Amino acid sequence: RVEGNFILRSDEVSFLTAPFDGYIEQVFVRTGDPVEQGGALLALRTSELKLEEASALADVARYQREAEKARATKALADMRIAESLAEQSKARLDLIRYHIANASIRSPFAGVVVEGDLRERISAPVKQGDALYKVARTESLYAEAEVNERDVHEILSRATGEIAFVSQPNLKYKVHIARVEPAALPKKDVNVFLVRLTFEGGPQSWWRPGMSGLCKLDVEKRTLFWILTHRTVDFLRLKLWW
Repeated sequence: RVEGNFILRSDEVSFLTAPFDGYIEQVFVRTGDPVEQGGALLALRTSELKLEEASALADVARYQREAEKARATKALADMRIAESLAEQSKARLDLIRYHIANASIRSPFAGVVVEGDLRERISAPVKQGDALYKVARTESLYAEAEVNERDVHEILSRATGEIAFVSQPNLKYKVHIARVEPAALPKKDVNVFLVRLTFEGGPQSWWRPGMSGLCKLDVEKRTLFWILTHRTVDFLRLKLWW
């Protein structure tokens, strides 16, 4: 069998950012915690926004009264100015209410928090667009293996293998080769090909993105003599080639 190291990855990863400038009020999760779809991860302070909402409501009511007063006196120019100011205040009110509604950062899908531990940043300021959390969907986990270029030709027409995690080396899991990347990547002193592996029976509940281990991919049967000598033979063929 061909050996290689692997790491768990997820097809679906979401970066959750701050929707507006504000301050962290509550933190509900830490790195590694599972989350449900729509589950709250973090809440931003809304006390200042609620004061701005009350001020915007008062401005809307004031400009509407001024428009009605101008309409009653047939001051058309003043009426249109007041109506425009009322619309402007309504737009500001809508924006404030949108921020209040989005002050709670929620997970877009069920998964696990892979980045973001903000428990020590309560009351700290955040800027709009700051990355707060990274959430990965666990149902779409796959293994990305690195296979040495000297062995990749052995698995091109193969489909099965096994993996074992560093954290649980006594457990073996069946995998299927889904794809071999067409180009090699340089890594340290060798070139490797990335091989995507899917799991027979789906991922386990304790698996998390970033976990690593060893994979062994099946090839055709070979003699014990070939297994013990083929590396040396290949080395000599290259060195003695002229």
